Amino acid sequence: MDVHIRCDPSIKNWCAEFLVYEVDTIPYSHDHLLSQKFCSNQPGVNFKWTQQLGGDTSASCAEVKFLKREEGRRKKEHYEINYMLQHNCTIMGSFRCVNEDENEVRVSVDGEQHVKFEVAAFNRGTYERCPFHVVADK
Repeated sequence: MDVHIRCDPSIKNWCAEFLVYEVDTIPYSHDHLLSQKFCSNQPGVNFKWTQQLGGDTSASCAEVKFLKREEGRRKKEHYEINYMLQHNCTIMGSFRCVNEDENEVRVSVDGEQHVKFEVAAFNRGTYERCPFHVVADK
């Protein structure tokens, strides 16, 4: 998994916290994959991780497995991976939250997969705290 977060070079010092999670359909049950807090004086920060997941055991996947048996067809199982980013990479230094459904990436549960997030943080997001609490602790 690669996460590359870019800030505008005019911002000399900025801080952020991000959380990567596996999306579940039941509220407050998203699976925590990794998180990181950092500060930087660079316009870009890169993070790389190797994460081994043992299959999607969320309620939404259990439902799909049940439907597969019932229908007698094989449905492709996948992980839905997304992130939240709270940052102050803004002109005024105020914190914003990037938390958007369209950032979600789907990858197969079969074999080795690569997830990459390219995040242009500068002045992006809403003026609120990220809802990190909706993700279950690891």
